[in-house]
Amino acid sequence: MKEPKIKLLAVMQHLVILNRKEVLLLRYSGYRGKGVEGLWGLPGGHYISGDPTEDLLREVREETGLSLEGSPRLAKNYVVMFPDGIERYGVFYLYNLRSAGRPVVTLSREHTEYLWAGREDLNISIISPYQRMIVEETLESTYIMNY
Repeated sequence: MKEPKIKLLAVMQHLVILNRKEVLLLRYSGYRGKGVEGLWGLPGGHYISGDPTEDLLREVREETGLSLEGSPRLAKNYVVMFPDGIERYGVFYLYNLRSAGRPVVTLSREHTEYLWAGREDLNISIISPYQRMIVEETLESTYIMNY
């Protein structure tokens, strides 16, 4: 009998934080040295505790200083194989701040700067095609006004 193939799978969660037709993007520092420094991405991280919403909101708080109320809405998921041989399952959530202005973000050492990006700002290097796609879809969608 053939031995079953063991597959490693990491679960990533990302939060698209929408505020007044802009999405929060964070620029990665070189703190981990994995070739992502200088690229832009969404706040988030690995799912580890058993409570995905708790993990996601904790990561957002650690990376941005933002304490979000309520629960984000599930938007989309994806699966991708990384060069390290570990397949990543990613989940995107959407959260609408509905703030009167642009909230101030307090960055962790994982990031060097932040940007409240509108459609006209997306000529930047975003960390993955999946993150670019969800940001573009969010900014283009008709539910911006309804969510």
